[in-house]
Amino acid sequence: MKRLLPALLGILIAAPAVAGDLALKVEHDITTLGADGVTRIVRFGERLVRRDKQSWVERILPPHAHEAEDHKAGDKGHKHMDTSAAARWVQLGEDGKLRVRIVNGYEKMIVDIAPVDYANIGFDGKWTTANQLLDPEQLKRMKASNRSAPAGTRWYEGGTAQTRVQVLWDEKEQYPRRIESANPAGTSRSTLIATREAMPARLPWTRLDGYVQKEYSDLLD
Repeated sequence: MKRLLPALLGILIAAPAVAGDLALKVEHDITTLGADGVTRIVRFGERLVRRDKQSWVERILPPHAHEAEDHKAGDKGHKHMDTSAAARWVQLGEDGKLRVRIVNGYEKMIVDIAPVDYANIGFDGKWTTANQLLDPEQLKRMKASNRSAPAGTRWYEGGTAQTRVQVLWDEKEQYPRRIESANPAGTSRSTLIATREAMPARLPWTRLDGYVQKEYSDLLD
């Protein structure tokens, strides 16, 4: 499954920004009611680590997840990398350009992603999506809400006629603690909850010794 965060925030416009060190657990909950009367629920978690001009987002995989089991068993028939389960590593260059890679710990593989292939890994190409989940400049185009909020945070509301969005913004750490999205009919709704965690003792992009380097086109052979 491709990452759903960019789809949830597709109406948001990002601009380059650099925020302070931060580690988050990000939980997604998406519910849709189809025309067939079936309610479909998707839940998954990720961890985000950011420092300086680097960002790392990694899916939280249960012990018996598909990716873990296939590779633990040495199933060579599992040829193509599951890009949604791979970590996404983004660096912001001094020239403002991004270097985007996905990292597979089971294959010990780092794959460079060209801009033309961003959509294939569910990335919208915006630094603030990778670094802060949401561009703080977007809040200036949203309306401050009177909804009760914890100290140091504030609710904002916006979106479109098709999708209303509410954001609980952490003003100090510069990230959304919660994003709620729903359509007027109530048949589609999404919730993102971001919770602070301790910074890892060793940053994930420093643990890649021995990993092979590939291009995304190599995965399509």
